Amino acid sequence: MDHNVEREPLPIFLRQVHLKKLSGHLYVTARDFHISLNLIKGILVNGMSTRFDEKLPVILHLMGRINEEQYNFLGGLHQFSDDQVAEILLDHNFAKKKDIYYARIYQLRRIAISTFSLQRGKWIFTAGEPDPPLRETYEIPLAGILIEGARTIDLISFYAGKWQFHIPVLFKEIPQDIEIYFTERERDFYTAVRRQSSLNCRELIARLNLLPMDFWRSVLAFHLLGILEFEKRAGSDDISRDIVALLELNQRMQDRSISDLELLGLPVSTAAVAIENARAELLARFAADRFGSAAAPEIKKIASQVCQRLQALMTRLDVDVLLPGQAQDWKFFPDAAPPAATVAAGAHEKAWELFLRSKELYEQREFTKAIPLLKQAIKLEPGQGDFYYLLGLCQSEVEIMKNDAEINLKKAVELKSWSADPVYALGILYRGQGKMKLAERCFQRVKEIAYDHTGASRELVDLRRQKAGSKNKAPFLKKKIF
Repeated sequence: MDHNVEREPLPIFLRQVHLKKLSGHLYVTARDFHISLNLIKGILVNGMSTRFDEKLPVILHLMGRINEEQYNFLGGLHQFSDDQVAEILLDHNFAKKKDIYYARIYQLRRIAISTFSLQRGKWIFTAGEPDPPLRETYEIPLAGILIEGARTIDLISFYAGKWQFHIPVLFKEIPQDIEIYFTERERDFYTAVRRQSSLNCRELIARLNLLPMDFWRSVLAFHLLGILEFEKRAGSDDISRDIVALLELNQRMQDRSISDLELLGLPVSTAAVAIENARAELLARFAADRFGSAAAPEIKKIASQVCQRLQALMTRLDVDVLLPGQAQDWKFFPDAAPPAATVAAGAHEKAWELFLRSKELYEQREFTKAIPLLKQAIKLEPGQGDFYYLLGLCQSEVEIMKNDAEINLKKAVELKSWSADPVYALGILYRGQGKMKLAERCFQRVKEIAYDHTGASRELVDLRRQKAGSKNKAPFLKKKIF
């Protein structure tokens, strides 16, 4: 049975796959492409996409694993499968098996995350493990994909309409095994929502002074992992203010001199995503079923008419309000992550010159000399995960800068989500500080990104030996001496 993305968003279904550890084949079709994901016991094991920017050569070039000349040579192979391209890469010594392995991990995560941004399309899930078994499989837990995917969601109308008047119910604490996936800002958000345990989502947005987009992205990150649920508030909502606002909006809709954007209370230059979010909030606020039992039948009828006009609003805006230079805001391009910020050519070259000089100093163990150069590079080009990674490595070697090292390595983890290196470095930092539980979670995360990472494997073995040794000593320590 086909499911419509607008009515049954893929993030909600992937939540079930994760929590119930489902196995099966997910097939997604859109107007210009299709995506296929294979899942075994709640883990992503393989997949493919027909989109150009999710092809293996593009990913390898993006990651810096192949150069421009090699990439151009592969330009005519986009009709081949990823497995066939991988064989060609190996035959021509363009890439090593390790490079292809890391690229495939990043590619699969990118494909899965991109489904969170789909606005239109259909999907179907066929349960059961593949028969015959897949030729090549990976082990990519969905937890990290669900959180990163939640951060990319642009249209919040489905979620706001469904849960705007519900109360978020959270675990007392974020479980330790998934805490590593969340940013410090998200953890602070979780704490803030827990303190306001009696407020519904709409009230929380106002109380915490958050943009609706930021609120729903954060809420979804926790909900999709099963540590935040929604509870309907007992009793009916006080909707008297909403009735007044509904009648005012209905009256303004009769005035032909008022533009569509003015009806939404937005300036002329507003981007499409902001317009859609404002429209979604009004649709949820003035949904007819909210007025059925608490107001006169005429109010419900007016609510239906207002919502019909709001539903038709985006089509009119598409034709009448699009301004020159705004076309990119209106046409949606799903992707796993926002595009990198562009910088002036001179600043870009200077930043990388500083980085390369810092790398030389790091190799010479001149850490304190490398640190200020890296900070200058970050000012010139703040979106480069490599800069934060090297800065964190240098600060890790300076005792009084360990806290700064943790901050910069975490930033590198965010910017280089495909790379195991900053996560491994963060684990080494935690281990050196005696934070063994945090270190273990980092090394486990490394194994999720790069299963054959020997350093992480060795560290996990050492940590388990230490645990076993401490357990064996425990009975002796508990003995009474006298």
